[in-house]
Amino acid sequence: MAHNDIERSEQPRRRLGCVVLITREDGAVLFEETTYKDQPILPGGGAHKGERIADAAARELFEETGLRRTLTHALAIDQMEANESSGANEGLNIVLDGGVLTAAEAEGLSIPVGASEEIRALVWLKPNQFEGRLARYQADRVRCALAARAAGHGLPLLFIGEPAGVHVAA
Repeated sequence: MAHNDIERSEQPRRRLGCVVLITREDGAVLFEETTYKDQPILPGGGAHKGERIADAAARELFEETGLRRTLTHALAIDQMEANESSGANEGLNIVLDGGVLTAAEAEGLSIPVGASEEIRALVWLKPNQFEGRLARYQADRVRCALAARAAGHGLPLLFIGEPAGVHVAA
């Protein structure tokens, strides 16, 4: 397939979601209960036009949880179809590895004031608690990301060949 097989004016518009997998030392995963979803989701959100994947994920993570992380590796890429009911375009959700929090770090988490209209609660769930609490795709996505992390299969994030974390977002 050639690079010119799709007209420039007809390039697909895809959403790029950047979500972060954060765990505690006991294996529980950090999720958010939001005002716009029925079930918990991973922290994160959409990248702005021209924004680097790692920078978008770090920005969203900070805005929603107050956590500052330098994110350098992806654990999973989840292709999503368009959602007519929400108006979301088809796209990709990149699951980035946010690492493991100590018990003290996890205990100190709270929802930043600016996010309180969107985030109702931060919740920790162990994989055996996913059923019935998470949407199936979310549970499957997180299980795959956890398995990739456990196997040491993080995919380095690059921007024009430069590894993420070399340039730190403001």
